[in-house]
Amino acid sequence: MIDVFNEQIEVLIKEGISNLYWYKGDLKKSFYRANVPENITNQIFAIKFNGKSLTKREILDKLYETIRNQEYNRRLEISRNFVRILIEHNNFVPQDNNHRIEKAERSSLKLKEIVNEQQKQQKYREKIKSKAEKATTRNFEQELMNIRKNFLEVEKITDKQKRGIEFEKFFTNLMKAQQIPVEEPFRIVGEQIDGAIKYDGHYYLLELKWQKTKSNQKEIASLFMKAEGKLEARGIFISMEGFTEECLQSLPKGKNLKVLLLDGVHLTSVIFGNYTFSELMEHSISQASLKGEIYCNHNISK
Repeated sequence: MIDVFNEQIEVLIKEGISNLYWYKGDLKKSFYRANVPENITNQIFAIKFNGKSLTKREILDKLYETIRNQEYNRRLEISRNFVRILIEHNNFVPQDNNHRIEKAERSSLKLKEIVNEQQKQQKYREKIKSKAEKATTRNFEQELMNIRKNFLEVEKITDKQKRGIEFEKFFTNLMKAQQIPVEEPFRIVGEQIDGAIKYDGHYYLLELKWQKTKSNQKEIASLFMKAEGKLEARGIFISMEGFTEECLQSLPKGKNLKVLLLDGVHLTSVIFGNYTFSELMEHSISQASLKGEIYCNHNISK
């Protein structure tokens, strides 16, 4: 069943459920089957506007307007139940000449495609996780020891330009040790790219900063524009000194999220074995997908 809920799925649910039933009494029963609280159901179905009851589509709109204020897991549960009702329905027969049940059938088919795709992505993530677990068994501790030693050497470099170059090399070696496909730094017309990794079927352009000051919004915007101009590319901005408070407060929420932000605490947690980079990516992606947060907390168990 769906793991990530977005606007497209919400529209398909509204379109599908409102057209699946001809009678409002049957629509109301579907609310109970979807585990919508009884008080919310009764309240919505009792609403009248200019003396007229809401249309079936307006009822679904009002439901999502209401549950949007509830906790995410509650909204996800209700949405999952509506999706299940639609994709398990196999008798799309109109109950009236004006009954547009074909709209419900189209929504059902599209939701099946989305569910299948999400299941494929889940299997892919499990495969990635399995690879990461295997990496921990084959001399991984020795590799980490070498990486930690190299990290401490890079940390001692005082020349800004030299440390930047060595940091890029270090990060490439870290990704190889973690069995994550990595591209070394490269330059194209008008742009310098600090490298890229491939994770979960997506390329992530890298911006690596190890400077004395925290990174600001202008620097992040530069990586955003680089990712925006590439086919389905995303970005990862790693700033060892973190990000300015102004920058964090103005981060986008739920709008065209293209860049994930990581800092020195995230990276050193990987280097010193608190979690793998794959586990960090899963956590960071889930926070961006579910909560719209592109800068995640450091404790990935939360």
